[in-house]
Amino acid sequence: MFKRLYDFFSSVKLAIFLLLTLAVTSIVGTIIEQQQDPEKYLMEYGPTTYKILKFLGFTDVYHSWWYISLLTLLGINLIVCSIKRLPKIWKVAMEPRKTFPAGQEKTLRISSSITLKGRISEVKEKLVEALKNKRYKVEVSKEDEEEVHIFADKNVFARFGVYIVHLGVLVVLIGGLLTAVFGFRGYMNLAEGTMSNLVSFFSGPKIVELPFYVRCNKFTIDFYPSGMPKAYISDLSVIENGKEVLRKTIRVNDPLKYKGIYFYQASYGQGEAVLKIKDENGERIVGVAFGQPIKLAPKTYLRIVSLDGKTMSIGIKFIKDGKVREGVIKPFIFYQVPGTNKAISMVDFKPVFYTGLQVAKDPGTWVVWLGSTIMIIGLVVAFFIPHRRIWARIEKRGEDKVRLVIGGLSSKGSEGLAQELEEVLGVLKSSYCNNTPKEEEQ
Repeated sequence: MFKRLYDFFSSVKLAIFLLLTLAVTSIVGTIIEQQQDPEKYLMEYGPTTYKILKFLGFTDVYHSWWYISLLTLLGINLIVCSIKRLPKIWKVAMEPRKTFPAGQEKTLRISSSITLKGRISEVKEKLVEALKNKRYKVEVSKEDEEEVHIFADKNVFARFGVYIVHLGVLVVLIGGLLTAVFGFRGYMNLAEGTMSNLVSFFSGPKIVELPFYVRCNKFTIDFYPSGMPKAYISDLSVIENGKEVLRKTIRVNDPLKYKGIYFYQASYGQGEAVLKIKDENGERIVGVAFGQPIKLAPKTYLRIVSLDGKTMSIGIKFIKDGKVREGVIKPFIFYQVPGTNKAISMVDFKPVFYTGLQVAKDPGTWVVWLGSTIMIIGLVVAFFIPHRRIWARIEKRGEDKVRLVIGGLSSKGSEGLAQELEEVLGVLKSSYCNNTPKEEEQ
């Protein structure tokens, strides 16, 4: 059973399937606007299509359970594939053959042999020095009076470039999962002088409570002569533990950021309701912009969604434990909130503009950037940095004569290795055999 699971998760076919599925669903998430108000989907697609899209999770692709599952499966597949193939690559990279037996040069794509005038120890030292100057790590693997074997390699880390890419992909996936699980995107509607810590989701009744409040000190909107909005600007303050800890005037594309949460100037609207809330502690007056919820009890909220201009009655949505119930509050008549000891009535309506803020928390952003950087580094290592190995054998052929056989392998760019060998041989020729011709080259 374990072997079957291991083979399944180490399958390249599974990786291709997951990547294609993620690509297709990401395209769907790009075509269909995400986390929008249900009414917008109903107007654009109609009730039946909207129900299908919502059931499939296409209105919030990147937070859907199946998208998170696909990311998780891809991560597991990548880890298992890497573990399965690591021993072979490790052996190739870290356990090379270091001696250079006679005839072995015939198996190498690049090899040369020359006869030099000099002692074997002198040629060895000069060869080692020349290879080190080329940034090779050099090792004398075998040495006696008749023969010396030298092994040199560089950029052994290039063999693991693909694993650096895998690591980068995994970090990107972790960033995506962090955003999918712990991130959110919603909105706040704040009239001047009001503050709230409640963020409503675009795609449903879910509401997030921030650990601080945001207050709208002033909202300014300018219009073109045609009536189209020219600019809207919000002067916002962050209130934490009863104190103002940050203040900023925001515009479109110039958000307020606090504790990893961004507040973007996104829209505007008109309408502020003044409510009277009565409970065992007495009565209090609260001003709230249309569309912005107020908290009545744990996991219990109320949101104003419409106004009847004739009767001045307001349409509300009562939200408790993620379930929505609609209702109407008439002027100066208390509405008993179900399941609570609170009653609410509307005492006034102000036709003032309110600022519409888009609120986003994306804890995986910097993780994704880090993963992307690692992935780029891995791609550079994997495609542009060659792992090169050189073997050399120095054979004694007399008192002052030796034969040098040298050859090498490169994971990529054999032309570069051939040039390096030519330069190394050039150094030796200039030192020991200015007039000695090269014997052979393969």
